[in-house]
Amino acid sequence: MRILITIAFFVVGFVACKGGGSAGGPQATPTPQVSPGAEALADLKALLFADQSLEELLDMVEPTQTPPPNDPLTLFASSVSSSRNNNAEDARKYLQQVLSQRDTETRVQLWAWKGLRTLGDRPPEDVADVVQGVVCELHNEAGVGTLAAYADGRARWIGAQGAAIVWEVPGRDAGIEARIRKLLKAAEPLVRSAPLSDTHQKEEPKLDHFRVSILTYNGIRTVEVFGPEIEQSQPIAQVLTSSVDLLDALSKKSEETKKEQK
Repeated sequence: MRILITIAFFVVGFVACKGGGSAGGPQATPTPQVSPGAEALADLKALLFADQSLEELLDMVEPTQTPPPNDPLTLFASSVSSSRNNNAEDARKYLQQVLSQRDTETRVQLWAWKGLRTLGDRPPEDVADVVQGVVCELHNEAGVGTLAAYADGRARWIGAQGAAIVWEVPGRDAGIEARIRKLLKAAEPLVRSAPLSDTHQKEEPKLDHFRVSILTYNGIRTVEVFGPEIEQSQPIAQVLTSSVDLLDALSKKSEETKKEQK
């Protein structure tokens, strides 16, 4: 199943107003009322972790009909083609082109580094373990809710029943921006102790468990704990609190926009 990377499966949850936006800031587009299929929802959630191989990514998403110059997906495809032709030098070159672009989306950078690690390259030590994104999963009676936040100021929420919010206008709301930074900062202490993996844990967290996946250029570090046992003094408690604050801000922004549209 292929998903448009520009809009994923859902209509983008938050989009900038035409003409540069109103004084009230970003507008929100309601998510569709029809629930996605389980397979589509699983694919969309998997993309939050940005840990697919380039071959897997290209199979899951498709570019816009007329990709702009130096489109990351086009460069990823060229890198894959070079690798298949045993031309590792060109494969690296295309991925470095992606990383050299200004304002490249955090997830795109993570996929580029995944490709480079596959080619045997490692990120520089000063950036290897910097927190680029955090994906929080909480499993309660309603199911598994997933919140993702990234260093570029983007955020995504996928509820247990398939409802979604996509924050796609970084820098347009100071409150949301601050909460994203706070969440990423809260995850920093976990990097030192969490085991490193090349991929995220695909099975859902157990009931009443809270899982944090920390996305870095070096890979993914994962911590999972039984929610009722979390103590306020533990670093993961700050991650939980920060994730709730961010979700609350995103939800309020969505509700505000819905009222404006009525």
